[in-house]
This record gives sequence, structure tokens and C-alpha cells, in this order.
Amino acid sequence: MVVGFAKDSEQPELGSALDNVLGFASRAPVTVISLSDWADWKEQVEAFYRLRPGWGKGKGGDPDANYYRVKFDDFGAPMSFTSRTTFSTSSPFSSPLDIPSFGGYATPPSGFQGVPFWPRVLARVIDFLVHYLVSFVAGFLFILLLTAAAGGRPPAWVLHRLSQTGLAGFLAGILGLFAYNVICTSVHGSTLGKLLLSMQVIQDDGSPCRPKSAIIRELGYFVDAMFFGVIGYFAMREDPEQKRHGDEWADTIVCKRAHVPSTSQQPGMRFVLGLLLGIIADIALLMTGWLIQMNS
Repeated sequence: MVVGFAKDSEQPELGSALDNVLGFASRAPVTVISLSDWADWKEQVEAFYRLRPGWGKGKGGDPDANYYRVKFDDFGAPMSFTSRTTFSTSSPFSSPLDIPSFGGYATPPSGFQGVPFWPRVLARVIDFLVHYLVSFVAGFLFILLLTAAAGGRPPAWVLHRLSQTGLAGFLAGILGLFAYNVICTSVHGSTLGKLLLSMQVIQDDGSPCRPKSAIIRELGYFVDAMFFGVIGYFAMREDPEQKRHGDEWADTIVCKRAHVPSTSQQPGMRFVLGLLLGIIADIALLMTGWLIQMNS
């Protein structure tokens, strides 16, 4: 959950526990885990409003306030309200009773705020363009190798078969893009598209995304992408963590890199390694598909 403090008020330190900052006394400690900003606070308000529109949007926030992300150490602990506490002026709710519940939770179950639908679509578009560029380079290399193997001029029938759209080439393209996403996510947590938009895939517990989870969530993408992404859109719309079905099945969440625990933030060289391995796997699968198509 994101909370705000007026700039002239006493500001909490990262890792400190807060008492009554939310307008109620929680039976579980509430801890400051990271800095946040007004945009993040507004995104939280919009998420609450989509889930409980009957409550209204409450009070407006202050763009000049200082914002912090907090978590409950025990999400299942019930909360008791006191008449002595009052809500912060930057709170989006007019009273403690206006706090929405995500199926009994005061914050998303994992404690991390997921990235919404459209930024993730843009990241996928960028990765598709990367795959398209890789396909072009792989095609050039493939023709070059064929030319060298044929002594300077490949047979006309070979070029004719390669110019046609075959099932083997089509499946190789899908598998190549699949491998690119799985490898990049396993090694670094981000594809090029996600990195450019400052996103990272992590497990629900905040640890780095595991290879098995990367495979499961990418397989789930074929379900989420059905009907031009409508399946994934409605799954994310109904989920407080903005999870599509693939994320649910893999126990993963896509969040902003600024909110990723420091222990799970991967270095830049690891991203370069994942990107290179992903591109190499993509090229290898594309060429294998073209070889099968050429000889079928």
C-alpha cells in the first residue's frame, strides 16, 4: 500500500515500523519498504476504485507530498479501528471503513503492485520487433551459408521453398520468440521490452523469476493472448496484482524495477547475457525450421 506524508511532517525511515499512519491500529506491524511517488499513489487509488467503485475515489492527493510503500508483516491479521486516529490529508479514503479489501487483504497478497495491461502490451510489441529484426538477420545468415555451401549459387528450388510460408517456418518463429522470452526472463527477469519500460518479473515472494516459472508463464501467454489479448486483459482487470493467467499459474508478478527487492535486482551484465542467449536460441530455432522446410 502507498501512503503519503505532507512535506512539513516528520518523514519515516526505510525499514521503520509505523503506528496509526493509515488511520487505524493494525494488529500486525506496518513497515516502510521503499520510497514511492504520486503517480504510484494515483495508480493505487484507480486500482481500488476499479475493484470497489461504490466507494468513490475519495479525497485527492497532493503531488508535492512524500510517498512511501508500506507492507503488513502478517496479511491475515484483522485490523481494529480506533476513534483517536484520523486519516492523513493525502489519503484517498474519507474514513478507515472505506479501505477496500482484496479478498480479505489490505494490500495485494504478494505485497507488490503489478504493472497494468497496456504498458505490458507495449513491452510485448517491442520484443516482437526484436524478434522480427532477429528473423531478418537470421535469414540473411542462412542464405549466406547456403550460398557458401552451394559454391556461390544455391539451387533455384531451394530459394523457391524458402520464399514460401511453410508450417515448419511458422512454428520455428513461434518457438524462437518463446525461447527468447523464457531465457531473458530466467536470466535477468526482463526482456528488452520490459527493461526499456522499467519492468521485471519476480516470484510472489520477491525472489528472482525461476526458469520453471518463466516457462509456465510463457506457455500461459498463449491463453492470455487469445482474442487479441482479451483473455489476459480481463484476468488482469479482476486481479489486484495485475496478474494474467500465466502469472497466476507460475506464481510470478510483473512489477516496476524500482519496487523490486534489492536482493532480486540483477546487474546489467546479466541482462546482456540473457539477451544474447535469447537471440542465439531464436536464430537457432529459426534456422532449424527453415532447414526442415527446405527438405520437406
